[in-house]
Amino acid sequence: MSEIHVVPKDMKTSITIAEDAERDIRKADSAGHLSKAGGAIPGAESVGYLSDLGTRWESETDDAADDAQDLASEMEKALHDFQTTDAGAGAAGRRVMGPS
Repeated sequence: MSEIHVVPKDMKTSITIAEDAERDIRKADSAGHLSKAGGAIPGAESVGYLSDLGTRWESETDDAADDAQDLASEMEKALHDFQTTDAGAGAAGRRVMGPS
C-alpha cells in the first residue's frame, strides 16, 4: 500500500509558485519585439519568418501560462479536498474516541 504525506504549507507554496509562473509567462512579450524587428527590415524575406515566429511565440506562451494556471487550480482543489477530508476524519475520530 502506498502512503501519501500531504504538507499543506508546501502545497500552498507550490500553488504560489505556479501562479507566479503564470503571471511571469503572460508578461513575456517577445512577439511585439519580433514584429518591430521585422518592420525594421522592409522587403527582406525574414519579415514573414519573424512575424510567424512572433505568432507561434504568443501561442506557445499562452499555452504555457494556461497550463500553469490549470496546475495552480488543480493544486488548490486537491488542498481543499485534503483539508475537508482531514477535518471530517478528525471530527469522526473525536466522536469515537471522545473528547481529549
